[in-house]
Amino acid sequence: MKQLALLTGILFLLLGCQSAADLDTPPEILYGQDICDECSMIINETRYAASYVTTTGEVRRFDGIGDMLLYDYKQHEQVHVYWVHDFNSEEWLLADKATFVQNSALPTPMGWGLIAFADPAAAADYVAANGGSTATLADLQQLFASGAVDPTTLHDAVIHHDENTQAQP
Repeated sequence: MKQLALLTGILFLLLGCQSAADLDTPPEILYGQDICDECSMIINETRYAASYVTTTGEVRRFDGIGDMLLYDYKQHEQVHVYWVHDFNSEEWLLADKATFVQNSALPTPMGWGLIAFADPAAAADYVAANGGSTATLADLQQLFASGAVDPTTLHDAVIHHDENTQAQP
């Protein structure tokens, strides 16, 4: 009986973790079924969904970029890679390569108003047409680390980004 329990535990451990080779592969999200690790809402919209993979291979899934950043800030996990979707193509992209747009008028899950673009020019075009501001992943992480950011205050944060500036809370 003890051997069966041990084998069952090992099987669950192996099934629950991604292999090292999978750490750099975008995660699978079952839209309409998977729930956000931060807010427990069902993840429905590809263009807003985000994820990260910890250094131990655990996958976290989120209905929006803001929820991912908040969860990451609160949990202090060792993150191997962050993933977001390009707003236009809905393809996965590495978050550290993305240009983010924050616009409080965007109807994103949980009201964060954050979207990502693979092409910085597309992000700039979006801001020119719709308003908002651009940021990098590091800029956004700095805003969350300041402790002053939540869905009701993000639109009040000033996000300035170019090669010479960082986000300012």
